[in-house]
Amino acid sequence: MSDTVPGRGQYSESARRRRLEWLRSRSGAALKSLETTGLDAQRLVGNVENFAGSIEVPVGLAGPLLFAGETARGSIVAPLATTEGALVASASRGARAVSESGGVATAVLSQRMNRVPSFEFADLATARRFTGWLHAQRSRLDEQVRLVSRHTRLVEVDPYQIGRHLHVRFVFETADAAGQNMTTAATWQICRWLTDTLAGEERMRPRRLLLEGNLSGDKKVTAGSMLLGRGSRVTAECRLSREVLASVLKTTPEAMLRGYATTVMGAQQAGMVGFGINAANVVAALFLATGQDVACVHESGLSVFSLETDDDGLLATMLLPNLIVGTVGGGTALPHQRDLLDLLGCAGPGGVRRFAEIVAGFALALDVSTLAAVVSGQFAEAHQRLGRARRVEWLRADDLDTALLQPVLAQGLGDPHLHVTRVERGPQLYGDGIASELGALGESRKLTGIHPLRVAWTDGRGNAVTCDLVAKVKSRGEEIVAGIARLVSLCGPEVSQAWSRWGGSSEFQDAHRRELAVYRRPDRPLRELLPRCYGLLEDDEREAYVVLMERLLDDREPWTRDRVAHAVRAIAAVHGHWLGRDEELLAEGWLRQVSEPALLAKSAELWEALVRHAAADQPHLLDAGRRDLVLGIVRDAGDWTQEMYALPRTLIHNDFNPRNLAMRDGRLIAYDWELATVGLPQRDVVELLAFTLDEGATAADVDDVLELHARAVAAVSPRASRLVAGCDWHHGYRLALREFLMTRLALYAAGHTQREFGFLPGVVRTAFHLWQLEQTRDEQTREGA
Repeated sequence: MSDTVPGRGQYSESARRRRLEWLRSRSGAALKSLETTGLDAQRLVGNVENFAGSIEVPVGLAGPLLFAGETARGSIVAPLATTEGALVASASRGARAVSESGGVATAVLSQRMNRVPSFEFADLATARRFTGWLHAQRSRLDEQVRLVSRHTRLVEVDPYQIGRHLHVRFVFETADAAGQNMTTAATWQICRWLTDTLAGEERMRPRRLLLEGNLSGDKKVTAGSMLLGRGSRVTAECRLSREVLASVLKTTPEAMLRGYATTVMGAQQAGMVGFGINAANVVAALFLATGQDVACVHESGLSVFSLETDDDGLLATMLLPNLIVGTVGGGTALPHQRDLLDLLGCAGPGGVRRFAEIVAGFALALDVSTLAAVVSGQFAEAHQRLGRARRVEWLRADDLDTALLQPVLAQGLGDPHLHVTRVERGPQLYGDGIASELGALGESRKLTGIHPLRVAWTDGRGNAVTCDLVAKVKSRGEEIVAGIARLVSLCGPEVSQAWSRWGGSSEFQDAHRRELAVYRRPDRPLRELLPRCYGLLEDDEREAYVVLMERLLDDREPWTRDRVAHAVRAIAAVHGHWLGRDEELLAEGWLRQVSEPALLAKSAELWEALVRHAAADQPHLLDAGRRDLVLGIVRDAGDWTQEMYALPRTLIHNDFNPRNLAMRDGRLIAYDWELATVGLPQRDVVELLAFTLDEGATAADVDDVLELHARAVAAVSPRASRLVAGCDWHHGYRLALREFLMTRLALYAAGHTQREFGFLPGVVRTAFHLWQLEQTRDEQTREGA
């Protein structure tokens, strides 16, 4: 095999494919991701050589950030190309704080690019004579620059002599180009003219020259570049009020200033050039997104961040002295990068100053947010990872094969002679699986989620079977708890610390084992409600917890009254089967950890913190009236939870809403049982109504559903009938509604600040409408009395 890359200098799709095949043969790697590309090889001349493929980097939207700059003005959203979790969220949080405090002022102070050739002379006297002569040639040097580029202007010529060596710093303005290539060409033209002109002048002729003697600081952090500037020298400034620091950044001016002073001292000890928190993150992400020279991130990320008091708030400033950016040339013409420059209003001539201001504004927003996270303890929590005492061979997508599924199917279908012959994996399914997403936040390195499989097997009687299944690969409960901790880390220390104290006792612990245990149950009412299960895998060594189940299609049918009634009757069969048998149920142990009755009241600080944060962050969702209502429910939890636990309890789904429900052949199917627990049967009804009714629902509508539910539960057995008759079913519903508002809705609302739940606004409106119906009922009862 040849050691030469094929198709040198050829820009065509056929040449690209020859290179790819050569690379596959040489490496043995499949390189499937390089099979196709959205780039046109013929349009990459000057961008890359030996083109073989392209990669994708996810782009997240940060902001919006309010600008009051010289060229960047108004509300701007920044596309950040990054694979670093929490970067976009933190930049967005900083942007919100800056915007709510009045926005960011920005300005480009200068734009420079340099090249510094080095000349070697016979002796230092010759170098001195050359320097004097060079100063007199300024107009002729300008002529040489114009021969190369009409956009480039020579603005400075600074000689630096070291013995018989002379470094000459040629400084240019390069309009909307970053300018490295332009200045190189212009400087080379000057050097050629100099050597040609002095070819016969022995007393001044340089012996040798290097086009770059490494004094320019190109792609390096240097003190010289910081002082003199290289690229765009751009600054940003904002004011931060005490109120915004508290509500958005969850800190105080005093804490920010103390943290700032400490980090400055640390930077001095480390010998840092400049001072900043992490401006390079924004620089790198915007460079990748817009086709800048990524190698310039090193020098472009150099920053000077400062913080000082401003009345009762803070004044924050950012200087980027060496921002190497352009809006023409290089990678800025590539299609994706051009689109994102268009998005920012910076594409093409005239856009570079605006772009530089945008980079500086978002760099300042990120530094403000990150410093706030550090001083309030949120930074570590946002990046925490679960510790393990041993190395774990986690399940991989490739492991979902015949060898893995053979014993799972054989045991699940009760056929020891079953033989799996083929497994075809489809693309992973993504939907509203909040638990899976939270688990991935807690541990992103392992396989989780829903994976469709087409599985073929021969059963013990020789029959060939092919089925479309899904493997539901579950996150551990601890990972879900850690994922929530990361999500709420940006909600401030009050929420974060409360979750650290009480999250370990939440309903999410042992969620992975609980769902598998549900599918093992022999109870007929439960099995009739579950999807068909083909097998289970529970492997603690590999932390692999998998349900192999039928694939259910979302029918997208509206939730009419008849469909709600159908769902109520279906879940009532399970409620009735276990009603009043909660002690027996808990003694079996398969539900694992179930919270003690007093936990809701004990953990009041958590629910209060969640509610206060959601109300401050999203008053349109949780206004002052709703906030105070829920806080009142939390304060009274010690009383009403005692009433709740005195009523008959049963096995409940505890997440019974349309996101986890489907129809198959006219039968309701309920899946995602990881939160199953012991509780009031009315709890599942409350959640179903909150998701399926609207603000037009009446008290009579609620009564109809509750009466249907009570009858269906009572019809299951004489025991269930006696218990339903012996309690106030409607009172149980009201207590369950309190619990839903206090716990699940509070968690949803807090999570919604960082991860938008499209369903939540409607659920919130309906839930509070259901509460208002009960208040109106009470008022009418009092008036009647």
